[in-house]
Amino acid sequence: MSATYKDLKLNSPDSSLNDCPVAILIKKCLTRPQSTQDPFQIQITQSIHDVKNALDTLNTDGVPELSYPCLSLLEKTLPNASIRYVVISKNGRPVLFAYYQIFTLTAANFNLENNSTPVKHILKTFVNLKKAKAVMLGNVLRNETVSHCYDPNVFTVDEATEAIAGIAEKIASDECATAIVLKELPPITAKAQQLLHDNGYSTPFEDLVMDMDLDAGWHSLADYVNALSKKYKTRAKKALAAIEGLEIRNLTIAETAQYEKEIDALFSATVHQQPFTLTQPLPGYFTELKRMYQDSFEVIGFMHQGQLIAFYTAFIGADYYHIYYVGFNYELNNTYQLYFNILFSGLERAILSRKKVLQLGRTSFDAKASLGAKARQLSYFIKMEYIPDFVIKWFVKYFSSMENSKWKQRNPLKENGATA
Repeated sequence: MSATYKDLKLNSPDSSLNDCPVAILIKKCLTRPQSTQDPFQIQITQSIHDVKNALDTLNTDGVPELSYPCLSLLEKTLPNASIRYVVISKNGRPVLFAYYQIFTLTAANFNLENNSTPVKHILKTFVNLKKAKAVMLGNVLRNETVSHCYDPNVFTVDEATEAIAGIAEKIASDECATAIVLKELPPITAKAQQLLHDNGYSTPFEDLVMDMDLDAGWHSLADYVNALSKKYKTRAKKALAAIEGLEIRNLTIAETAQYEKEIDALFSATVHQQPFTLTQPLPGYFTELKRMYQDSFEVIGFMHQGQLIAFYTAFIGADYYHIYYVGFNYELNNTYQLYFNILFSGLERAILSRKKVLQLGRTSFDAKASLGAKARQLSYFIKMEYIPDFVIKWFVKYFSSMENSKWKQRNPLKENGATA
């Protein structure tokens, strides 16, 4: 599928974006039907294989998440999504790459067991009747991963943002999508933010993740525990005592493959507890990540009498330890305090590897706050069309109340002044 760059331009009330030198050149060259003489060509495809050479050319920093193997795995592992890869070329040379995922929302994406009957009825009726499609920029399975790359000699940051948003508009139009979600955009300037706002994009609710800054003076988990206030220290010691009979193992690639079925089962059970799930990867995803990232990706298993009863995965960066997806046996959770010990184990590994930050992602904000983590807001923009205003307001309220309203910031460390 191809289109002209002009097709993808947003309508900016500020002519400085639409009439920048690149845009002027494009408009002059694309007032006629697209031909091989047009300086800008746009390719939209559903297979990463079709744009591999362009991606390799543009990913000059060697970002792993924009590599062919990573995007190929993402393409294979999303069961209920399709991906669109886009390359803009100038005079036959690739100058911008971005990828998008397309989802169709149904009531199956929502866990409605804890909601009242009217809520279930409204949600099921609307979503299943509408079959709402959403176009998303950025990796749905992982926050804060790069979703694009471009030649800075051709595009400014604002021009790249406009092009990436314009591509999303084009895909949404072709797919009759009712929502566009843009995350992991280039650094947003005030001008680009105004452009998005004027074209109907907003940030209707907070998208939070939890991070924990690590004290450089901590050299072991015991140092962290000793830094806790009395109440939190008592809780931590009790939780840690609960797993004294368990083996915590850093699984090798072979062991990850060996326990693949157990890992997938524990992960699925945990996902089904969430109030909303856009998608989840197919079985074997964590094994493939371990093969791909090697020592930069860990799978930590909690073993009880030879059986895997909990696990967590983690990406390891230069200065961070990122606890990724987790899974655990809910029937044994209270006995062994599995979830809290997943957090303590990740914290210990971050301390021992001398990282500066423990990244904890979304969900279970209260537990992570009790560990010492603090919330950080992610940047995103969303645009919804062909949906009644009252339905939009209801969805915004639903997502806003799922987790964020149920926790409070805590200060478990003594030097911060502990609170109840």
